[in-house]
Amino acid sequence: MTEFHLLRPWWLLALLPLIALAWYLWRRRPQLEAWAAICDKPLLENLLVTKGKHNRHFALVFLVTSALCMIISLCGPSWVRLPVPTYKQIQPRIVILDMSEAMLEKDLLPDRLTRAKFKLHDLFKRREVGQLGLIVYTGESFVVSPLTEDAQTIDALLSSLSPDIMPVEGNRLDAALKEAAQLFNQAGFRQGQILVLTAETPSRAAIATARSLAEEHIITSVMAVKTNENLNPLFAEFASAGEGKLLKISDNSGDLDKWLTMKQSNNQFQRSQQDDIPLWRDEGRWFLIPALLFLLPVFRRGWLQRLET
Repeated sequence: MTEFHLLRPWWLLALLPLIALAWYLWRRRPQLEAWAAICDKPLLENLLVTKGKHNRHFALVFLVTSALCMIISLCGPSWVRLPVPTYKQIQPRIVILDMSEAMLEKDLLPDRLTRAKFKLHDLFKRREVGQLGLIVYTGESFVVSPLTEDAQTIDALLSSLSPDIMPVEGNRLDAALKEAAQLFNQAGFRQGQILVLTAETPSRAAIATARSLAEEHIITSVMAVKTNENLNPLFAEFASAGEGKLLKISDNSGDLDKWLTMKQSNNQFQRSQQDDIPLWRDEGRWFLIPALLFLLPVFRRGWLQRLET
């Protein structure tokens, strides 16, 4: 009980009117005592069912005790700390998915786009990855989801993505990279990681954009969604310009693990326990039990009249 404290201590101020009311009712002269001025004492004792004084104080004690328990409950007594993670992953990551017609080729079964979706399903099911966002692109880029910790919502949208829903054709990876940088800035992050899933060879404009983002501490990696034979050297150049990794799509989660385990020099993405807000469990509900028990006699007929007698 050394950690006992009150979550809402200002409710203790309610004790002041409670004490004042209890003192007033305790010192208040019972109304039936006024009959002593006009009625003989022997006759009055036979007219009254009880003398009333002790019963009156007994009823008052019950009501005040019940009110006291309620005030303690409102104060939020707590002595149990809730388990909180020592470190919370808040590193932002954005996935950029190519939605061009090239993703429908079947050198990977059943096709490139389906394999890429399988890979993203695996990513979005992980709970330790932090905040994720998704952008799709062809000749233009479109934000499917901004940065969020609710990866399951993004995962539910994957099945509806196909080249048929894209309004334009083309391959502007550089525009998608700039869109990702804007998402990082809008979310208040100065750093982040990007993973590009594409079957198209990165253009010189995309390589230049990746190099520019790397100077802003936004790391760009690429996963080639195609057979690994005769991979164009521009894929490696793109990953090098973005200070990221060139990942080869695999049948297991090894490629994702390599991307997720990448570390950046700045450690702003991990928050130490000293920065965590301590969470305490409110135990005030237990004080409602005696409060209700002390109120049970109120429901007896004539019980509240004792305060007047």
